[in-house]
Amino acid sequence: MNNDSWFEREDDWVLRRPVIFNKNLVRLTFLEVGRLIKLLGDLPAGGRVLDLCCGIGRHSLHFARHGFQVTGVDITQPFLDIAAENARKEDLPVNFVQSDMREYYREGAYDLVVNLCTSFGYFEDIEDDLRVLRNIYRSLGEGGKFAIEILGKEVIAATFREEEHLEFEDCKVIAKSRILDNWNRLECRRTITRNGMQQEMVAYHRLYSATELKGYLEDTGFSRIRIYGDFAGSPYDNVAKSMIMIAEK
Repeated sequence: MNNDSWFEREDDWVLRRPVIFNKNLVRLTFLEVGRLIKLLGDLPAGGRVLDLCCGIGRHSLHFARHGFQVTGVDITQPFLDIAAENARKEDLPVNFVQSDMREYYREGAYDLVVNLCTSFGYFEDIEDDLRVLRNIYRSLGEGGKFAIEILGKEVIAATFREEEHLEFEDCKVIAKSRILDNWNRLECRRTITRNGMQQEMVAYHRLYSATELKGYLEDTGFSRIRIYGDFAGSPYDNVAKSMIMIAEK
C-alpha cells in the first residue's frame, strides 16, 4: 500500500486508539474546548460547529455539551461508532458523518470548523492539504472561524527524538521518528505491544511552520489570523507545546 494511504487503514487506527486517545489526553478535553472557546470569542450561541477528523468524538461531544450544533466527520467508521454511542448515552444530538476530509464540505453551513490534535497534513501531495483548506473555507458562513491545532515544524524541531519507549494503559509503544524530504515530512513508525501481541504501523505527516501555514490560509482567503502556543493563549515561541491557529472568513 502506498505511503499516502496509511490513514485509510481502519485496523491500524483501532490498534492505535489506546495511544492517541489515552485516558490522560481524554481528561484534558473539557479544558481544551473551554479554553478554545475563549480564544475564539464571540461565537453565536447554539452555533454550528464542524469537528473535522473528529476521531472518537471527544471534542465533538464537549462542544455539544456547550450547546453548539455539532457535526463530527472522520474517515474511520469504528471511531464514529464509538462517538455515536457516547453521544447517545448522554442524549447529545451530534451528527456523525463518515467521509474523507478531501471530499467533505457543506457550502456555508458552519460558524466554526475545528481540526484538532494534528489531524492535518496526512497526504503525500500538498495539493490535497490545500484542497482541505478550500473545503473548510467553503463550509464556513461569512464571518465564520477556523481553528487548527497541529505540532508545528518549530515545536517538532525543539522536541524531536529519534526513539521513545512509552506506555499507555495496557500498551507498550516503541516510537521511532524520521525527518524526510528536507523537513517537509515526518515518518512516525510505531511498534505496539498489547495482550502479548506486537504490531507495527507507520504514519506520515507534512510539516508546517507557522509562517508556511499562515501563508496557505491567507492564499485560501482567510484573514485576521492569530497564532498561539497552547489552548491557554500563550505565544507561539521557542517554548510552545503546540501550534494553534485561528482564522476568519
